[in-house]
Amino acid sequence: MFPKPKPSLKPNTYAYESEPMVKATGFREYDARWLFGNEINLMGVEALGLGLGALIAELGVEPRVVTGHDFRSYSASIKMALTNGLVAAGCKVYDIGLALTPMAYFAQFDLDVPCVAMVTASHNDNGWTGVKMGANRPLTFGPDEMARLKAIVLEGKFVFKPGGAYQFVENFPARYLADLTDRPKLKDAARHARCGAREQVRRRARLRRRR
Repeated sequence: MFPKPKPSLKPNTYAYESEPMVKATGFREYDARWLFGNEINLMGVEALGLGLGALIAELGVEPRVVTGHDFRSYSASIKMALTNGLVAAGCKVYDIGLALTPMAYFAQFDLDVPCVAMVTASHNDNGWTGVKMGANRPLTFGPDEMARLKAIVLEGKFVFKPGGAYQFVENFPARYLADLTDRPKLKDAARHARCGAREQVRRRARLRRRR
């Protein structure tokens, strides 16, 4: 069993360290965002992982999830709490480590993993955290999935399953960069651009003469 999340808990108390805290307003239409420490604690993030695992099972998707974290100093610990919840829910987690959000989406295809849970607060100030999630690549969750996830987490409707596992994917940034750079290159791009510009000038001149 795992405790049902509380909407608020006082920091530096036994309850704060032994119960999940998840503020309901953190569930947005397309992702989740909280002030870490004030609106969600590590056990709350674990509850989010359990809820996401339950939703993945409910959707009938294979329970394999790519995860990564942004550069904020606390994001790695949040990712591991999320991972604990996912593994407890029976998911296999593929951790690509420190990453940009597009890297996590790329990993879904490169590693052939259907789901994603990227720990990032995007453009928000330091102190914020969040998760971008999806279970139908290349799409991420929309209002319906986020509403269902919110209900599962806040009501504590968690489902513990065997078979969960964790795998760290080494050197994934190199794989991402290799894919970006190993693409057909335009030959004589500058020359073609100049020719195109000249042709546009000639065309305009011909139009002016006709007038």
